[in-house]
Amino acid sequence: MRLDPSRVTPVAWVAFRRGFRGLSALALLTLALVPSLIVLAIAAFGGGASATGDAAQGLFLTLTVRVVAVLVLLVLFVAQFRSEIELDTLTYLTARSVSRPEVTVGKYLGALGAALVFLLPAGLLPLVVAAAVGAPAPAASVGGAIVVDTLLASLAYGAIFLLFGLLTSSALLVGLLYGFLWEELALILPGSFPQMTILYYLIGYAHVVVGTGPLSGGAAGLSVTDSLLAPLVVAAVFVAITAVVFRWVETAPERISA
Repeated sequence: MRLDPSRVTPVAWVAFRRGFRGLSALALLTLALVPSLIVLAIAAFGGGASATGDAAQGLFLTLTVRVVAVLVLLVLFVAQFRSEIELDTLTYLTARSVSRPEVTVGKYLGALGAALVFLLPAGLLPLVVAAAVGAPAPAASVGGAIVVDTLLASLAYGAIFLLFGLLTSSALLVGLLYGFLWEELALILPGSFPQMTILYYLIGYAHVVVGTGPLSGGAAGLSVTDSLLAPLVVAAVFVAITAVVFRWVETAPERISA
């Protein structure tokens, strides 16, 4: 089905603004600042310029991607459908001339934009803090890898969490299990299990692009193309599945008869 940008854009704008409302936005902002605060604490307690610089880079794969990104994306993307289903407002949107695939894509793009507002600073600001306290300036490839990995994580995890929010009222719990159990457990299992995680490709991309330093530990032999393609395919497939499921899923909560 052809998507009309004039219909997708308003949905995306509303979804984007949703990410900055209420106490949840303040909580996400605080969470996004945690890596920078850790780097600042390391410098304040005499960690040394070199150690501070290494921490600023290393925290991206050990904390920002694994914890901060998962939580930010889970909150923002699950809310796109789940909040409206629970408030019984999604039916008003679907009753208008906007098709359900257009609603799906609009919500996905809007939540993606909001997520990047939180996550790009979460990944890059620690480098700025480290440089401000005297750490050696990282190579340009470090900043580039952080930006690309942040975008890939947002695209892939966001699409998965968007579907969770549409399918179940326990989407937050399911998302936590996926992000903190499956992604971490499968990554250390033998055989092909690691390849069924998003983390495998994010770590692999940083390894190939950066080469040396705290971001270089990853899957040897994984090409840049594979590292980029896998998360993009996951994102496209899950958005498509969400659009299809949205045609058939019940979008109004059960009403109790008076």
